[in-house]
Amino acid sequence: PLSVGDEVLLYLEESATGVIEKAYVAEIARDKYLLYLVIGFLLLLLLIGRLKGLKAIISLALTVFAVIKILLPAILQGWDPVIVSVSICVGVICISMLIISGFNKKTVSAIIGTAGGVIAAGIIALIIGTLAKLTGLGDEESQMLMYIPQNIQFDFRGLLFSGIIIGTMGATMDVGMSIASAMHEIKANSPKIKTSDLIKAGMNVGRDTMATMANTLILAYVGGSLHLMLLLIAYETPFSQIINWDMIASEVLRAIAGSIGIIFAIPITALASAFIEENSKRKKNDYDVDYRSL
Repeated sequence: PLSVGDEVLLYLEESATGVIEKAYVAEIARDKYLLYLVIGFLLLLLLIGRLKGLKAIISLALTVFAVIKILLPAILQGWDPVIVSVSICVGVICISMLIISGFNKKTVSAIIGTAGGVIAAGIIALIIGTLAKLTGLGDEESQMLMYIPQNIQFDFRGLLFSGIIIGTMGATMDVGMSIASAMHEIKANSPKIKTSDLIKAGMNVGRDTMATMANTLILAYVGGSLHLMLLLIAYETPFSQIINWDMIASEVLRAIAGSIGIIFAIPITALASAFIEENSKRKKNDYDVDYRSL
């Protein structure tokens, strides 16, 4: 339903001479409302986060640029989607962490933990996807890629794994930075704490965030498939049939592999942070001894 003053997009049928013969309403013009939403989001980041919010905006802009200008064109040119995705993700993780927190011990620890978790998720997805013989052609968009004008022979299973790696990165970055930051603060306020106790503290922080981050990933995928789930329940489709569909199995793999990546990120970050903090302390002690001897 339309009202006077509504802005719409039109589909025009023109004659050979360029005269418009027919016009149809194709879509409601929604772009300006989405623009308002984006502007409000950026203003809130600046208002609440201030300098950190500005850094978050810069990091987000670089991530969008990397995906749109590097990742997607590289895949369209026939590059291996898994290799490209891992490379882009590691690069985005390093740059984003450095922009947000600067070059310091907790940033290095968070980078190691996040990269480890993302790679672990990709390996799990690769193993299970291969064993389950997932094709990566479970949805209509994947099937439509077979007919694009560039005539590229996509590795659709690789595209599936690529999507899992990218989807895991955000939540894993959150967990990695939370643990590394907490352990850095603990070490700064309790410099004599034992390494084992520091690792234990980091693991406790990770366990607290693990459940919420895993829920975040799973609920995100459930929210995106809500209409399909309602259809399956409405038609009383047997579970044994549902779970074996390529599309459903792929979504389950996305959610579980991503959650496993988060779980792996916890001990990797804790161990990396403890090692870096302890190694930094030893270097400082050696410097103090040498300085006193002078």
